[in-house]
Formats: sequence, C-alpha cells, structure tokens
Amino acid sequence: MDEKRKFNFYPRFEMLEGKKGITVENSHKLLNPIVKEQDFSLGNMQIGNRSYHVFYFKNRNFSVYYHGGGTDSLYSSESLDEVLDYLYSLDPKDFT
Repeated sequence: MDEKRKFNFYPRFEMLEGKKGITVENSHKLLNPIVKEQDFSLGNMQIGNRSYHVFYFKNRNFSVYYHGGGTDSLYSSESLDEVLDYLYSLDPKDFT
C-alpha cells in the first residue's frame, strides 16, 4: 500500500479526520446534526487511476463505491473504520 494515499473528507466532514469508532449507532452525534440528506458522500480517495467514494446512508451504513463502477457498493459496514480499512487494503496493481 502506498503510505501517501489518504482518504479526503469533504470540507464539511473534515472533523471526522483521524477519529476512530464512528458507527451508525453513534453517527447521530456527529453526522446527523450537520446534514439533512438521507444519503451523502463523505469524501473520496484516489487509488491508481480509480476514484472511490464513501457514502453514509443515514442510520443504516457506510458504503464504498467506485466512481464509474455502477450502482452496487463494493463494501458496506455499520463502521466507518471498517470501510476506510477496506479502501486502504486496495492495491492499484490489482486493477491492471
């Protein structure tokens, strides 16, 4: 894994940077007060020539989507940590 790779939170979610233990169960304290939408992207990460986005589906789950990859999520979890760990486990060499 390229250690310089990092997930880029959009500005309104930068307060999540470096926080651990964010789950659907406790998201009402962090996310629900600042957004009214039912689903939204928290940010993105470039891996090789692919862009991946992490969405939060309010009170349900966090999911990884490949931009341009269709409507199915690649990975979903009730834990943001698990979703980000999945992203960091991806290797651009696997996409060639």
